Amino acid sequence: MARNKGTKLRNDLKELVQETPMGSVTFMADEILPPLPVKEKSALVPVLSTSAGMKLFDMKRAPRGTFKRGEWVWGTQTYYTYEYGYEEPVDNVEAQENEEIFNEEVVSTQIAVNQLKLAREKRVADAVFNATTFAAAADLYTTGQEWDDATNADPFKDITAAHDDLFAKIGVPRSACHLLINDVVFRNILRADRVRNDVKYTTAIDTMTEQVKTQFLADFLGIKKIHVATSFYDSSNLGIKDATFAKMWSNEYGMLYLPCPPSPSWRLPGLGRQPVYKKFSPDYKVESYPEEQSDSIIVRAREYKGEFVNKTFGVLLDNLTT
Repeated sequence: MARNKGTKLRNDLKELVQETPMGSVTFMADEILPPLPVKEKSALVPVLSTSAGMKLFDMKRAPRGTFKRGEWVWGTQTYYTYEYGYEEPVDNVEAQENEEIFNEEVVSTQIAVNQLKLAREKRVADAVFNATTFAAAADLYTTGQEWDDATNADPFKDITAAHDDLFAKIGVPRSACHLLINDVVFRNILRADRVRNDVKYTTAIDTMTEQVKTQFLADFLGIKKIHVATSFYDSSNLGIKDATFAKMWSNEYGMLYLPCPPSPSWRLPGLGRQPVYKKFSPDYKVESYPEEQSDSIIVRAREYKGEFVNKTFGVLLDNLTT
């Protein structure tokens, strides 16, 4: 793809920023919606009905020698990708003044890439925890009691009801399902009396490591895996130095779902993908170009991606927090 004159592709800076990730943000976008390289910016995706091959027929041969025949047809959905980017200026004079302390170009690259990934994380969070997409009765389950009510919360009952809805759509066993929640909801579940009473004479939950707690809770709920989202961002306006941090993934929602496998194919079903326009880049690119009027170097991080969610393979849990 053509680049502006004077723009340099900076893979050296890309490698540096990958070796020194900024802050303690754990990004989950690529785990929940795995990236998938695509040839076109937008296109139709063939979708095979979940009922294909799953009907129960009388297979006895008909009097005229015919057998039962299927009448399956392919459905379609459309994915879209868009170009996203962020630029961070490096003042040449300041860079020279500070070069004995740190490399301003590297720091600016860290900022640019982190901003790009935060925006990606937010787009995926908004696409997955979306009460508009998952508005139908088959796609949305509202808990009877919030999970931060330790006395009355019943996460096992709620997961059972949500799985009943998911099973009715795709026939997936409970043991294959994943649950996505943020860290606040995760801690609330572990405080629930119905969870703690189940193991209070055998295991001390408070002394478990985070990894053991996650697996314990998955086993307790009868599902395959729990994904605990911890990403956050500064919600204050640009130019304000004092940060006001907010959770990227809402306390109000959870998602019980069948994940897409990492295989690069639309044919393997699951909650969704991030289509990546591969003619642009397999992930993201880092570039730099001079800006003479400000005597600066502009470091730019860009990507060409989208979010594709198939609500058939998930049930959104609502009302998790008071």
